[in-house]
Amino acid sequence: MRTLYLILIICSLTVGKAAAQDAVGTNSQEKKVLKLINSLSEIILSNRERPKNRQITAYIESTPTPKQQYYAVSVCDDFADRLFAYYRFKIYLPDYTIYYDFDSGKLVPYKKWHQHPYGIYRTRPKTKAR
Repeated sequence: MRTLYLILIICSLTVGKAAAQDAVGTNSQEKKVLKLINSLSEIILSNRERPKNRQITAYIESTPTPKQQYYAVSVCDDFADRLFAYYRFKIYLPDYTIYYDFDSGKLVPYKKWHQHPYGIYRTRPKTKAR
């Protein structure tokens, strides 16, 4: 019986855990990526319009690999223990170029996506009082 417990303990220690999304960053490069995304005008303006308990923030989805030299980042609303993604970006290294990532896999440079009038938080034009 002791042997069985010992085997179970050893197995539980050797099983790797899946990397969860991270909103803090574990190194200076990840922190720079998160700061870069959280400082985008769409994120800042969205958070101004939201209650304090429903702010959106960037989360690292995946880190660079030898084949894919980019960070995948989601901008999510963390509410009721669930993450709801509003935006997805890929940040290519070493120059930190930002691309908006559509669900279809199409990548659009951030500067071009930012100019698109639909679905993006922008300063709304002032309307005249009636």
